[in-house]
Amino acid sequence: MPLRYLLRLASDSFRSREGFLRGVRSLSASVGGSVRNPKWTSYGALEVDVFVNSRPDFDLLRAALEPLSKIEFVHDLSEAPPHKSKEETISEARSYFNSERFWEAHETLEALWRVSSGDEKLLLQGLILVCAAFVHHQKSEEETGQSVLRRASRQLNWPHRGYEGIDLERLRRRVQNVLNTKRFRVFWI
Repeated sequence: MPLRYLLRLASDSFRSREGFLRGVRSLSASVGGSVRNPKWTSYGALEVDVFVNSRPDFDLLRAALEPLSKIEFVHDLSEAPPHKSKEETISEARSYFNSERFWEAHETLEALWRVSSGDEKLLLQGLILVCAAFVHHQKSEEETGQSVLRRASRQLNWPHRGYEGIDLERLRRRVQNVLNTKRFRVFWI
């Protein structure tokens, strides 16, 4: 079974997005791996899923990539996440979101969503959908992202102004602004 890594490469060392992505895919193929799900941050960094057969294959790919572009982070998705409290989970998800690591924010919140119920479960689903909408935006799937964000906006109702440090009123305003303008703008939660 292949190993899976999430990898983000800085944007300062390439001219063409398509050319850079082709190069990353070619290097991955040279070690028997593959690169999927390319996503671009608002500042131009490339985030990809890397599938390889072994850790040494990934280490070789990483060594080949480092002279081409700074590696912002690597996340080993083959490892089970450690147990965390609700507060730690929300804090981690916020940190991922605020670093434009939307897919990881989505996955982190999903762990909490699975064990929640009632209004809290609906709110968490809304937060997850906000993350998912921004993943679509990073993949240049604007219409899909807008559709997902509309679904999210209907689930961000909560009787309190905030939730575990997230200012929900501000979040709802920002989501609504993206929907009204039909233009994604990255923001912090």
